[in-house]
Amino acid sequence: MGALVDTQGRISWGIYDEPVTDVNYLDYDLRTAMGARVSLLRKRLMANQFHFVGVMGPEVLIGLAVVDLKFLANGFLYVYDRTTKEITEARDLSLPGKGTFITTTPDTPASRYASRKLTIEMTGDTVKAFSKDLELSLRLGTKDARPLRICTRAGYTGWVYTQKTSPVPVTGTVVRKGRSHGISSPASMALVDWTCGYMRRQTCWNWAATAWTLPDGRSLGMNLSCGVNETSFTENAFWIDNGMTKVDTVNFVFDTHDLFSPWRVLSSDSRVDLTFMPERSRSEKVNAGFIASRFTQLVGTFEGALRTQGGEVIRIKDCPGFAEDHYAKW
Repeated sequence: MGALVDTQGRISWGIYDEPVTDVNYLDYDLRTAMGARVSLLRKRLMANQFHFVGVMGPEVLIGLAVVDLKFLANGFLYVYDRTTKEITEARDLSLPGKGTFITTTPDTPASRYASRKLTIEMTGDTVKAFSKDLELSLRLGTKDARPLRICTRAGYTGWVYTQKTSPVPVTGTVVRKGRSHGISSPASMALVDWTCGYMRRQTCWNWAATAWTLPDGRSLGMNLSCGVNETSFTENAFWIDNGMTKVDTVNFVFDTHDLFSPWRVLSSDSRVDLTFMPERSRSEKVNAGFIASRFTQLVGTFEGALRTQGGEVIRIKDCPGFAEDHYAKW
């Protein structure tokens, strides 16, 4: 497909079968709601980028991300021990600088967060991270993956591009407080979430995702969301052995005052009927006036049913994964 933004500063919204070589957001003809052109400096500051990798295995679940808000940077890494139910976490906030960047090339990514507390490097299919209590080294096998690539409007003049890659074979190790865990497929699988765009000033979403190997040996990937990327298209899909089934809009039914009670995740086309049982979470709350964030990412298990494009019903039980509730003002 080439670059996302064409030579006239426009985007063709939708779902893309071909790789997007460059999410060239600075070339977009961004304007205010009243039609005035936004300056290059403001365009730089208004863009948001995220790069998240999740790993699900029989012993541990891992989540790590680089977040570049241009005026603020964030990195986090956590490991959830499925046996002890313990989470070991490292996270940091910093001003933007040479230590943090996310390139605009989602199929050949390069992302970095670096501080005295935490270092994360994600380049191509290599993921490395370390902090005081954690050290991670992974190799992702994205060569045969079939990502969902989508760009939709956000508000009156903005947009969001996201690329969801799941399931992804993975090998490597994680060391948590001196204890080493080996990671290899098919017992462990990974997913990748790469996002960039001019989001709404106030944004909220729910998200559910997994990458796993089913009891019959087939691989399962899943990405479900509501709140973002629902303007004419959705980012909802699941994959069985890399065969994608597209899913319509999804409803998340949960108790906002008790996020650890079971969640129901139901699609309008009846392709998804799942229950998520939370076990632990990592969360953060920032209220700094101009910016604010209320973020909770839960780890737990899914059970229920998925119905493929061909009509096969896939029964899900004890499938580890993520669910998320997020509000942001940026």
